[in-house]
Amino acid sequence: MDEPKDTEGLKAEIERGNFVRAALLATSLGLPDDEVQGLRQEAMWQMSAVYRNGPGTKGLAQQYGFSREEAGQILEKMAKEKKNGGQERCMAPRYDHDTGKYLSFEEWMGRVLKNWDKLSSS
Repeated sequence: MDEPKDTEGLKAEIERGNFVRAALLATSLGLPDDEVQGLRQEAMWQMSAVYRNGPGTKGLAQQYGFSREEAGQILEKMAKEKKNGGQERCMAPRYDHDTGKYLSFEEWMGRVLKNWDKLSSS
């Protein structure tokens, strides 16, 4: 295995913003747990805040071994970090086809966590 080439692939995926793929590559490269966890958290953030995909968020959380409570804590922490970093755009209200309303990220996340057991993660 050509390690420099593999780490270049990881860097490329991160630069592309493909955090699900980056987390998978980091795991396969045997990177330290804290680096892998950071990428997994970014992947969950992207799935939830950027794409507002509840089943996808649940699926990633299960794949990464996070409970509903842990996923909620991670997303809440990341929301605060993004907001403090001036990246509030993904937290703005967006149309939610399930409710027919515009929901802020916090409202959407609360709804996803409340309905966690009903979400299909397949």
